[in-house]
Amino acid sequence: MPPPLELTGDPDERNYKSANFVLGSLTTVTLYHDYICPWCWIGFIHAQRLQAQYDLRFDWRGAELIPPGMPYEAAPPKPANLNAPPASPAPKGRFDLFVQTEGLVMPEPRPKFVRTHSALLGAEWAWHQGGDVFDRYNAAVYRAYWEQQKDIGEVAVLVKLAEEEGIDAEAMTRSIREERYNDNIVPFDDAAYATGIRHVPTFLFGAEESLAEANYSDLTHAAERFLFRRERHRARKGSG
Repeated sequence: MPPPLELTGDPDERNYKSANFVLGSLTTVTLYHDYICPWCWIGFIHAQRLQAQYDLRFDWRGAELIPPGMPYEAAPPKPANLNAPPASPAPKGRFDLFVQTEGLVMPEPRPKFVRTHSALLGAEWAWHQGGDVFDRYNAAVYRAYWEQQKDIGEVAVLVKLAEEEGIDAEAMTRSIREERYNDNIVPFDDAAYATGIRHVPTFLFGAEESLAEANYSDLTHAAERFLFRRERHRARKGSG
């Protein structure tokens, strides 16, 4: 287990450049993610299960894998060799084995990588609207990308999703165009590493425990420990 997280700033400060920025708070489960990460799709499913099982609320924070300015070009497909013998099935990688052991099935076909800056800007705007606006937006974007292979890097796609969810698409679009919450999104690699985020998804259970790319069993145990610590913290605060 990593050492306790240092909480010396304002837990409500989401600007990672601010001197008051902290990764999380004593009484919150903070979740760093990016929509295009397959591990984060599983993390999204796990977060929904944890929310239903333990009535947890999550403080979702964007950690952008391909931020503006980072060059990225998809690898071209390999040309087919019609004379080659039938290839043996490739051995499963770490992620595919992880999905299998979790009893889940990834949507097919897998979507192409896209830039998610606009989607994460929209998520920050949705977070600041309060209520269930963020939860509806977040679920819509995850499902649109992974289940429908939609290009969530396009603002027009985000507008359509917002409208379908009854979210103020005009105000959201204005916020995205202005990049109003740009500094709330932690970019990889250097800035994310500097804040302590090296993988997504990363679940921060209060100030004591951090889990990245974790299975559901480990997350449930962490959730139970977190709830125990939170109740103890509240009891001490109430008696102080």
